[in-house]
Amino acid sequence: MKDILYKLCSADGISGSENEVFETACELLEKYADVRQDINGNIIAEMGDKNSDRHIMLDAHIDRIGLVVTYINDDGFIKAEAVGGIDLRTLQSSAVTVIGKEKILGVICTMPPHLSNGEDEELSKDKIWIDTGLSAQKVKELVSLGDSIIVYSEFRELLNNCVAVSALDNRAGCAVLIKCAEMLYGNNLPCRLSIVLSVQEETSELGAKTSAFSLSPDEAVVVDVGFAAQDGVPHEKCGEIGCGGIISIAPVLSKAVTDRLINISKRLEMNCDYEVCGGTTGTNADGISAAKGGIPCGVISIPEKNMHTQTEIVSLDDMEKIAELLSVYVMEGGVMNA
Repeated sequence: MKDILYKLCSADGISGSENEVFETACELLEKYADVRQDINGNIIAEMGDKNSDRHIMLDAHIDRIGLVVTYINDDGFIKAEAVGGIDLRTLQSSAVTVIGKEKILGVICTMPPHLSNGEDEELSKDKIWIDTGLSAQKVKELVSLGDSIIVYSEFRELLNNCVAVSALDNRAGCAVLIKCAEMLYGNNLPCRLSIVLSVQEETSELGAKTSAFSLSPDEAVVVDVGFAAQDGVPHEKCGEIGCGGIISIAPVLSKAVTDRLINISKRLEMNCDYEVCGGTTGTNADGISAAKGGIPCGVISIPEKNMHTQTEIVSLDDMEKIAELLSVYVMEGGVMNA
């Protein structure tokens, strides 16, 4: 699991510009399934009996948050805008990689505290400037409007089999589905299985909506990250790292799919936590549930600390447990045999 996650998190790919991570994910998945890309760039891996009367879809979004180049001034400074819900509090003085004609290192500009008047201490979304150290002419040769920018982060192993790095939202979910495919490989599946690594969740949920419409599965399970317990996080909105996963309960979700996930987790002696939502879930499940005539959907999340920062933290043990749960869910035919 750690190796899969490291490879996914080391590849670039913010919403709308996922090409590099596509190649990595395809190489990992094609060992176990027939893999293709659809018109929007979603990775779709097919397993099991393609002629089965039962069709299950597993989804995790492969895009990550980042920045995009919006302007280059006459001094060569690059102005940027957030792509997705990036945490502006973490950006000041951060190192970044601008993905132009070649990859260029830069730093997000920060006002020295000695010169601050107390009004410009916090970075605002309209004041994100990047210094690459290059001349304006060189910057304009290498960088174009619309180029992606990745905030720098190193993959680090922590205690208790945890890891910290950016892009765990939701490369961790993708790693779980790749591991699930590995667990299912060589088994006689009682259904058709479509594993979807979808695009643009952080900006529009585009990939999940279009893939669910075109695949038209009988049911679906979304794997994403959820809030892990830490100081200041409301207890009812989070799950403990090490619990095995957070199962969502919400009006937009299928009670049958949710109950099936809960029952399997208990049989596997997982101590899953639960997040109850009064409406939608804030995940791809919201779009999948409404695709075509409606698709019964459930959500299980990996507890994650420091979401949408350069130091997101998850447990590899939680990821392994969720992969096992999903493999049992598929092998038992989903809600068909509930």
